[in-house]
Parts: sequence; structure tokens; C-alpha cells
Amino acid sequence: MKYLVAYSADRGGEEALALGTMLSQRNKAKMVVCLIQPSAWGYPSMARVDAEYAAFLDKHAEKAMDKAKALVGNKLQAQFITRSYTSAQEGLLATAEDLGADMIVLGSSRGATVGKFLEGSVTRNLLHSSKLPVALAPRGFNTGGKTVLPRMTCAYGATRKSKATVDYCVGFSRKYQVPLRLATFVVRDKQMYPTGAGYQIENLVANQWRSQAVAAQKALLAELSSDMPVKTVIGDGANWKEALQSIGWKPGEVLVIGSGRLGPLAQVFLGSNGNRIIRNAPVPMIIVPRHAHVDFSDEADAPAEGSAG
Repeated sequence: MKYLVAYSADRGGEEALALGTMLSQRNKAKMVVCLIQPSAWGYPSMARVDAEYAAFLDKHAEKAMDKAKALVGNKLQAQFITRSYTSAQEGLLATAEDLGADMIVLGSSRGATVGKFLEGSVTRNLLHSSKLPVALAPRGFNTGGKTVLPRMTCAYGATRKSKATVDYCVGFSRKYQVPLRLATFVVRDKQMYPTGAGYQIENLVANQWRSQAVAAQKALLAELSSDMPVKTVIGDGANWKEALQSIGWKPGEVLVIGSGRLGPLAQVFLGSNGNRIIRNAPVPMIIVPRHAHVDFSDEADAPAEGSAG
């Protein structure tokens, strides 16, 4: 595995770095910390403004990377690089392809409440164009450098279309010995104006859906290899926040969500439920594109060669 951490000289960058470090420590993977800075003008000006601007960008990048190196410390070996592009989205996608990254790690917008994730413009665009899984660090995320990934929870929609996400989680869990559980969520959202059937009937429907979800989970477990212990849980609540909180979470646990069926086959597209989960999940998340392929072989996990400026 190789994680590409989208670093910036702010708290969002530090949170992305904390998540990348936690994931890398679990599987001794390669971590590349990348700062995307704006491109300088491609032509000289008579007042040498172009040279001054380029020097300013280089100085800013050097200071930011010094801080990133200090935050990582000796927890693991990492590579630190700076790239210049006209947009952060373009730079991250191009860098991920150049380096053969398996996952891109992003921090939250400052508009999020502490403990939750809110996408900014870069994340929003990246989620619609990335062919790689994207990890999202909630605002304020900081493990102190001592936590390793304790468990992975896979959001399972109890449909055959969710199987690809389960397969990804099983491969990750088996390779890196991470405990895995499947979570299906039942939301009993009472609208101000219910349907003509009334709240009681809607609750009966929710109970029926819960029973079907339990049956679907049992059927899926029967398909999985017996050497792969997987637990199941049903998140049940009056809204998405309560449903997600009802299943309990370990410090540092990660929730994995699959791409919606409306997106391009090899890219991320979040449906309405996926967006609701992202806005209410109390833990970091990994968004997996449809048909994402990740090499979990031993060759993919060769130790990093060391730090680079």
C-alpha cells in the first residue's frame, strides 16, 4: 500500500497527516506527504515579480514540509514532496498516478464541527474524479501518533451492489490483520408531515427492513471465507446521526463507504445516503470507487526507502 497524504500548512493538513500516519503504521506501508502549491508564472516580468513569487512559494513549501516532518518524527519512514499545479485537484490526481498511490488522504473543511467531516471544493471535485479510494479525516482528528487502525467498519447496504465494497474491506482486513465488521443502518426519520399511512405504518416498514438487513448480512457471511472472522451490527436510530452513533466506535476506527451506482464505473460518486453518512459519521472514512482494484500482495508493501525533501 502507498498512501498519498494531501498536506497543507493548516489544521486540515495536520489532520490528513494524522490519518495517513495511523493507516501507514498499521500495515507498515509507504506514505508520501505531498504539498501542492500554485504554479508560478511561466514567463519573466521586467519587475522580477515572477521570481519573487516563485521564491515566496518555495520558502512557504520548505517551512510547511519542515513542520510535516516534525509531526511525523520517527514514527515511520515517509517521503515528502512538493508539486506545482494550477489546481490542487489536478496536482493530487497526477501525483497519485505518477507515484502509483493506492489511496489519497484528505483533511476536512474548517466549516465542519469538531469530530465530523465536511468537504471543501477540492474534496468535492476529487470525490467525483478519483479512481482511487479516498480517506477523509474529520475535523480535529489527532491520534497522538500512538494509535494504529483498531478496526474497519464496512457500510453494507444489504444489496448485491454493496458486495464490491465488502470485497475491498475483506482484502484489506485479511492482508493487514484488521478486525472487520459489517454495518447496515436503519433510519426511522419522522418527517414533519408523514405519508398518508402514518408514522405507525412507517415504523413497521422500518422494522421489516431491519429484518431483511439481518438476513442479508447472514447470507453474506455464509459466502465469505471461514478464515475471515467478520462481525455484523445494525445501526438503528431516529436519524442518521443516532443510527451511526448507536453501533459504538473505537478510537481511530475507520468507516468504509462504497461509491453510488450512478457514478462512472471506475470513479467515486456518492448517493444521497452516502452523503448523509459522511456528514454524520463520528470517525474517519474511506470512500471506495466502484470496481476499485488495490494490490494487497506482499510486493506492494515493500518498506519505504526513506525520507526525501
